[in-house]
Amino acid sequence: MLLSWAHQPAAEVCGPIRRRLRAALLQWSVPDDVAEDAVLVVTELVANVVDHARTPFRLTLRLTGSVLRVAVADGSGRPPAVQPVDLLAVRGRGLQVVDAIAQRWGWQEIEDGKVVWADLEV
Repeated sequence: MLLSWAHQPAAEVCGPIRRRLRAALLQWSVPDDVAEDAVLVVTELVANVVDHARTPFRLTLRLTGSVLRVAVADGSGRPPAVQPVDLLAVRGRGLQVVDAIAQRWGWQEIEDGKVVWADLEV
């Protein structure tokens, strides 16, 4: 199963993305706990695009067997960077959250930017 949506880099897209994602995962019969983890991971990846890449982006969901892959492609070639733990920082924990929740995650360069992806076990 595969779904893909294009978006502009604006904070107001996060709510509609979360609703669309929840609906798709419900339709695919993804368990609630995995769906909530996926929503959190997608929220963090989208926030990184909105805050850092500031380019149009494409969110892709792919369910293959027992693996749900969420991927966000943007127009920035700048690699993602996990920030060091700083208990006093107000922000900067997005990829730490992704790293803690996903079974694995990574990124790859593409012709016009990069794709950051995360795999969740269903």
